[in-house]
This record gives sequence, structure tokens and C-alpha cells, in this order.
Amino acid sequence: MSRNSEGNKFKNIMSVGNFTKHAVENFEENIVNQRNYLEKVKENEKSRENQ
Repeated sequence: MSRNSEGNKFKNIMSVGNFTKHAVENFEENIVNQRNYLEKVKENEKSRENQ
């Protein structure tokens, strides 16, 4: 593999890691700060299925 494709692979993995990290942080904040957060998420999922 070329050096450039190795660098691209690393950037892609890093991007996925950052996305996951921020998604988990956001979820944790919402669990702490919002009442009935899981119920809201469940309702949102149900409404998406019905569209």
C-alpha cells in the first residue's frame, strides 16, 4: 500500500472514533439532563418507522 492510502485509512478510522466519542458524550449528557430521555428516543424511533 502506498503511504497516501495508509494515511487516508488512519484519517477514516480517526473520524469514526471521533464520531462515536461525541455520540456517546451526547447520549450521556441527555441521560443526565433530560427527564424521560429514553422514552423520547423510543417515541422518535416509532414515529420514524411509521413514515
